[in-house]
Amino acid sequence: MKPVVVPTDPHGLFDSRPTFSHVASVLGGPSRIVMTAGQVGVDENGQAPADIKDQYTLAFKNLTRCLEATGATVTDIVKLVYYIVDYDPNNRLHVEPLVQFLQGHRPATTLVPVPCLARPSFKFEVEAYVAIPQAPLQEVDVVVVGAGLSGLKAAYDVQRAGYSVAVVEARDRVGGKTWSVEHEPGDGKYVDRGAAWINDTNQSEVYALAQALGLGLVVQNTTGNVVQQDRDGSVSQFLYGSVPDGIGVASVDDMVKLRDAAEAACQLLDIRDPVRTGGHLDTQTLEEWIRSVGGGPTGLASATVWTRAMLGLEPSEMSTLFFLNYCKSGGGLLQMRSDRKDGGQYLRFERGTQSLSLGLVSLLKAGTVVLSSPVRSITQIDDKISVVAARGDFVCRRVIVSVPTPLYKEISFNPPLPAAKAALAAANRLGFINKVIVRYDKPWWRAHGLCGMLQSFVKDGPVSVTRDSSVDAKNQFSLTCFVAGSAGRAASKLSQAERFRVVVDQIKATLGAHDTKVPPPVGFEEHQWANDQWAQGCPCPAAPPGAMSQYEHALRSVHGKIHFVGTETAYEWKGYMDGALRSGIRGAEEVVRALASPKL
Repeated sequence: MKPVVVPTDPHGLFDSRPTFSHVASVLGGPSRIVMTAGQVGVDENGQAPADIKDQYTLAFKNLTRCLEATGATVTDIVKLVYYIVDYDPNNRLHVEPLVQFLQGHRPATTLVPVPCLARPSFKFEVEAYVAIPQAPLQEVDVVVVGAGLSGLKAAYDVQRAGYSVAVVEARDRVGGKTWSVEHEPGDGKYVDRGAAWINDTNQSEVYALAQALGLGLVVQNTTGNVVQQDRDGSVSQFLYGSVPDGIGVASVDDMVKLRDAAEAACQLLDIRDPVRTGGHLDTQTLEEWIRSVGGGPTGLASATVWTRAMLGLEPSEMSTLFFLNYCKSGGGLLQMRSDRKDGGQYLRFERGTQSLSLGLVSLLKAGTVVLSSPVRSITQIDDKISVVAARGDFVCRRVIVSVPTPLYKEISFNPPLPAAKAALAAANRLGFINKVIVRYDKPWWRAHGLCGMLQSFVKDGPVSVTRDSSVDAKNQFSLTCFVAGSAGRAASKLSQAERFRVVVDQIKATLGAHDTKVPPPVGFEEHQWANDQWAQGCPCPAAPPGAMSQYEHALRSVHGKIHFVGTETAYEWKGYMDGALRSGIRGAEEVVRALASPKL
């Protein structure tokens, strides 16, 4: 029987609903006990809002993050204790946010009025006692850590080779950075909060999977003009596939010269040995290289659009070698950035890219995937490996780790990772991308001869690039706005309502510059991946100067019986779904080969 927290209200005691029960019992089987520290109502910078209601909301938000980090849910809470400064029993302001947090669950609780907390600005604190249900110890041939595309593909290939597999996922869903959501449940109007684009030529693995699963595809709209917002905020237009001549001849020359230099430099690299063929490029940041080849202000602004949209970082935050090798993995800068045939953004999915991940799950044996169970420890002992996860432990012969390198720190490896692999994981940096998706009831920009793309050279954004992400057949009309890099980090400090407002204001000032009647949005979607416990950034880790020269050899290396996959480890199409699948194929091949090899 699965353990469950059962509320009990003994006869003769007052009705405690909806905020708590008088007794909460853990019934049904073994559980792992978790206790949190008291969570106060502060933001990530330790600042507490003056409004006590905002502190309540933040405190429960922070407690939710603690639960997520352990693999627990609200329904696993056995007891809450909360402390309130200046408590007024006639004005119980904590009740509404508490009820919203509990979502109908009723743990035992204790309210403690206190004269003060750790700081004078803190007015509310809450701590939780949690019992996470434990499944029986499971023994399989292979444990895959992570149910994104790379992990699911590896699991499918290993299982198809005849070996038993468990896929253990920290989130309460599969897909990793493929995450598709509807506007209203069941309306079929999907948009992608994460990965969104493929093509049908050189991205052969992802296209083959889409075809095998029978998934509907949509060609990215490039019909019409692109809107160019120059560094000073001025707006012009140019036909998609040409250059923004409205910014002036000198600026266009600066931009084209840099684009051609980057394209030529990346084509000289061998994607299977980038350090040998381009090690000299690993001594500079991309911004430093841009200046060294004569790039001016417009050239740098153009490159900032590249790096923000592609990696969520500034040109000053990555190695030149890393960026150019990243481009070469997709055939080159021009091909990777293209929205047309053969380009990185040519096709989208009618039902969103998560349909790929869900489709892979449907091909696995029932019960293969375990959700809401972050892996926290992997220990290699002789011929066996012990994997400790939030909702049950595993014993296996091989492990495939499918998480970004910066998240290796979330797992305790015993024996520890080799020094080079640990150093690479520590050096790599995840970018900041928030795709703010603005929904409309019609694609109004097309009526003005626009394809829906904005390219903004404004340093503070907030939006660097927009794309038409509509699916006409579903009456789903939207603009996907990349709020990324330093501009994205700045926008993240705004309230969500204010963030959406400044994004819409920029759309009106650019795509809507010649339309005084831009219709109001009918909805918004966003996900700040940097705030996601199990992403911590998006889309793909980038290396600073020197890291590839020292540690690139460790990126795909095996650690004992532990193998490592993920889109960043792909040779082709790093950072893309095709690269994720290719890495999963490689990891599965390594494992199957190892398991099939006779012991000496």
